[in-house]
Amino acid sequence: MYIGSQKLMMDYDQCLINNGYSIIELVDKASDCLLKHMNYSSYSLLCGPGNNGADGLSLALKLMKQGKKVNVYIFEDQNHLSKANRYYLDCCYEEGMHIVLLHADVIDVVMSEIAKSDVVIDAMFGNGLNSSPRGIYQIVIEELNHLYDKEIIAIDIPTGLDCDSGNPYQSVICATQTITLTALKNGFLNPDSLFFTGKVIVEQLDVDDVYDEVGLYQLVDEEFILPILKDRQFYGHKGTYGRVGLITGCQDYKGAALLSGKSAVYSGSGIVNVITEQQVIDSLTVFCPEATTQLRPPIFQKEDFIKYQALLIGCGLGQSLDSYRYVMDVFTLSTQPLVIDADALTILATRLDLLKNQERDIILTPHMGEFKRLCDFCEEDDILLVAKDFARQHNVILVLKGPYTMITDGQEAYRIATGNKAMASGGMGDVLAGMIVSFLGQGYSGIQAAMLGVYIHGYAGDQIARDAYTVIPSQLIQYIPRAMKELIQKREL
Repeated sequence: MYIGSQKLMMDYDQCLINNGYSIIELVDKASDCLLKHMNYSSYSLLCGPGNNGADGLSLALKLMKQGKKVNVYIFEDQNHLSKANRYYLDCCYEEGMHIVLLHADVIDVVMSEIAKSDVVIDAMFGNGLNSSPRGIYQIVIEELNHLYDKEIIAIDIPTGLDCDSGNPYQSVICATQTITLTALKNGFLNPDSLFFTGKVIVEQLDVDDVYDEVGLYQLVDEEFILPILKDRQFYGHKGTYGRVGLITGCQDYKGAALLSGKSAVYSGSGIVNVITEQQVIDSLTVFCPEATTQLRPPIFQKEDFIKYQALLIGCGLGQSLDSYRYVMDVFTLSTQPLVIDADALTILATRLDLLKNQERDIILTPHMGEFKRLCDFCEEDDILLVAKDFARQHNVILVLKGPYTMITDGQEAYRIATGNKAMASGGMGDVLAGMIVSFLGQGYSGIQAAMLGVYIHGYAGDQIARDAYTVIPSQLIQYIPRAMKELIQKREL
């Protein structure tokens, strides 16, 4: 399943037009998708002036040809119709369809008619709406929402719902069902949007595949992830599953190093070596004796990194002058795939030039606050596009943590379907960073390691959250091997 923001959906439509489809043809294909879900006898269609309204008008024509009772309601302003809307409205008039021009004086009569129909189709505005509906639209929406037992189907998105955030404007249709076209709208990932969308059905138009060309995000669910996860080899040994080096922790932040080290071990790494300070080493030998340790040298040498298949820096590193030097050393002296987390991200934000000419997978794992330091953007900006542009510009794999975590290398783009609000706890990011570096060391590509890390991290949290108000990072680590086994078994069924 694909996910799109307002801007990405506009780009998708334009890409189809650039590939030779006319807007009239696309509206026809959209109404074909909608028609499959129309199982009623009488319909009231509320059609706005744009292409969403055109979808409704095209659908009305097809319903009429099936012998259904169809009433179409359009709005006062007929001077700013889209090309497709004008075309299909003219077709409706030619077919002698019952069309009512809505204005304040006829609202009472119209609502009485609508109340008698089996279903109301909301085709007023699509995903391009940027403010609350006003005037006659607002009046109609409020009146419709008072028909509490009425079936209301929204085309693409309920009128008045923000496409990107899933938050309602002042007036918004409360649909019982939403048939959304091409891709799930980004705002539908907001669970609060369900109150307005009702059941969401995604329908794909019968057109050439241009998803990757446009850059829509893909939803990574169980079906997507299972083929990626590898079985353990019969003749495998600790060398088979990689040696990873974790440059983490300091006297003030021991816990982050402990959590990332243990999560790397529990995710299947052959050898996990934590390169840290003595106080952290003393704790780690008790917390996770399976991890090896090394006292962090004042200055790294190139040979210090040669034996590793992947590296992680951050996770309680601190922001001392020594920490800045460690980050510089990792970028200039190592060539292995690299995960950068926490304090190392803050340091990197002052030296983004270090990312230039890096011929390896580099995975950044910021939460939104850390990403704000890396990439200055406004709240109004489309975060899906901001994330992709940043990853492409700096040639990195970005793991932007949050609900439905985003992963992108600037070309491919994903959102992860696991994880929950019970996981909002200090240390969760350290666990995730350790998992991702573990998968890198086991030979997964950068984008695969990121997807596996985030998905399994969220999956484990979801299982624990079934019986827990909060999910504790150390508790989640214990579940990682079981989560991976469960996923392997699901694949084998």
